[in-house]
Amino acid sequence: MIADRGDPKRNKAGARGGTLAHAPESSAIPLSGNPDFALLVIDDPHIVLETGQVLFAEGDPPTCMYIVRTGALQIRSGSVVYEDVGPGGIVGEMCLVEKYQTRSATVYALRDSELVEIDEARFSSLIVQAPSFAITVMQALSRRLRVMDRRYRPGR
Repeated sequence: MIADRGDPKRNKAGARGGTLAHAPESSAIPLSGNPDFALLVIDDPHIVLETGQVLFAEGDPPTCMYIVRTGALQIRSGSVVYEDVGPGGIVGEMCLVEKYQTRSATVYALRDSELVEIDEARFSSLIVQAPSFAITVMQALSRRLRVMDRRYRPGR
């Protein structure tokens, strides 16, 4: 459990975030993401996370997903690292697919990062603007599920 959640710097009102103890420093991490999607939200309001700051924690109620504009985030549950996500990558997308479920993982900044919050209305408008965005979200979900399958069912 994370005691001090802090507040990311925002260019729009709101509060979220905190610091993850022992956040590893990483200089050359493989990152998932599609930088073209960061361009879709280039003019949207954004939030800033500092290195080690928590975006949301496992068990938190979900409100939206996020697109990484700059920087790098890590998705983890306990000591299990699911994925490192870079520019154009998404986190928190499950809340737009499966409503009313708590967050299944903790996401924090591996380095200073800028993110755009995507609520349900903005998600719908992005799909209208760029229909391939919906496919990308589904691909991210599918890829993450396959990674978990390989991790926990290696004999397949």
